[in-house]
Amino acid sequence: MENNSKNFEETKRATAHVMEQHEKIKDHPLRQKYHFEVPAGWCNDPNGFSVFRGKYHLFYQHNPYMAEPGDYRAYWGHAISENLVDWEYLPIVLAPVDAYDKAGCWSGCALELEDKMYIMYTGLDERNERQQGQCMAVSEDGIYFEKTDDNPILAETLCSADKKDFRDPCIWRENGEWNMVIGSTKDNFAQTLLYRSEDLKNWKFVNTMTESLGELGTVCECPNFFQLGEKRVLFTSPHGLNHRKSVYLTGDFDYPAGKFFWNNYGEIDWGMDYYAPQVITDKKGRKIIIGWMNSWDWMPWCDGKYYTTALGWCGAMAIPREVRMDREGNLSFMPIEELQKYRSGELVQKDITVGEEGISVETGDNAHCEIIMELDLKKTTAKTVRLELKSDGKEKALVNFNLTRGEIEFDRSSTLDRIKCKRKAPFRSVMEDTCKIHLFIDSSSIEIFTDHYRTCMTNTVYVPKDATGIKIYGMEGTAKIPEIQSWVL
Repeated sequence: MENNSKNFEETKRATAHVMEQHEKIKDHPLRQKYHFEVPAGWCNDPNGFSVFRGKYHLFYQHNPYMAEPGDYRAYWGHAISENLVDWEYLPIVLAPVDAYDKAGCWSGCALELEDKMYIMYTGLDERNERQQGQCMAVSEDGIYFEKTDDNPILAETLCSADKKDFRDPCIWRENGEWNMVIGSTKDNFAQTLLYRSEDLKNWKFVNTMTESLGELGTVCECPNFFQLGEKRVLFTSPHGLNHRKSVYLTGDFDYPAGKFFWNNYGEIDWGMDYYAPQVITDKKGRKIIIGWMNSWDWMPWCDGKYYTTALGWCGAMAIPREVRMDREGNLSFMPIEELQKYRSGELVQKDITVGEEGISVETGDNAHCEIIMELDLKKTTAKTVRLELKSDGKEKALVNFNLTRGEIEFDRSSTLDRIKCKRKAPFRSVMEDTCKIHLFIDSSSIEIFTDHYRTCMTNTVYVPKDATGIKIYGMEGTAKIPEIQSWVL
């Protein structure tokens, strides 16, 4: 690994700059309290989410010098955790300084082998029209990495798929072989490509594992493929599907053929700010995912301008979630149980009937909290149950549970966000007698879970510091709420 001095010097310089800026902004009231957030600068996709020597590692796409994506010349930031909640910032590990990745060290994965940590990432070749190839870096300690001398490891698709959209490797071990799925496209239809290797360096093309007829968009970004019970799951963040941006497929995998036959198709998160989730099997055997909590300018609710950019940072991760599957192959996403250890000041309200006058919910400062609300749908006469969150009366986020239409609408048109927009999701629980609504509120985000955790909505929300009111309303009737539990978090 002869040419790593450039990478070492640049990552050292970039890390020093980021941590110097972090000291200036770390106490800003819009900084998240219990979510991972970039120390300074910009972050997008989680990368290399993994367990190494018993600790959780999170890498992420990073621009250390500005709080926006810029020219997408990404670095890899790095953090480590014992519990998926408290994260320690570590030095930046990859810098785009070599010819094969000088236009960007894009997304990828990490794995442990023979007590070393290996990263596989997509390098954008500055010499060849930003052609995308798969590159490798290795670490003895999980902190300092050296790029291998033979990068890119895989420079060609070895098939008829497009070489310019050929990125985001995901690797796993099966049947004594290394398997790697990569997102790509052909004739403007998304594909995932499957490769196999005995040594992580010499790869052969096996098959087009999945291909779109339109339902997977134009490019399958950030594929993650894993086993859950007896079934297989593919996550992808598709381009070209307008409002859909993080989907899952569940089905069966023919290993010899390298073909995935999927039966179920669902949205991982219906909010405006959830993208590129990565999955691990943790030390408890759980499937845990973490996703980027922000948006790209090609999404209908984003114009490429970000509220905290002027403050010196932009980008965070949604709370980690445990993935579960029901008998029909549908997925649910449970907030990790580790968050419960951070609860304090529990308040319980029982047997509430509320109409358009509303009731308030108090949880400490109301800005960093968790709320679980039970709703008796059989005894509720209201057409809509409305939550008013992060409110000072003028600036606020609204969540409308429309019981006549079976829809959830998240409305941030009365916040400081540049684009005044709303986002809808299905509300399956209207077919049941009761439902549970689970909320996580942090300095600049709201996450909603319902429908037995099958429906999730993650949204960034920017309001003035004193906008902390939480109210519940029954619209055009009354809402019957057997219990509300709330905690400071």
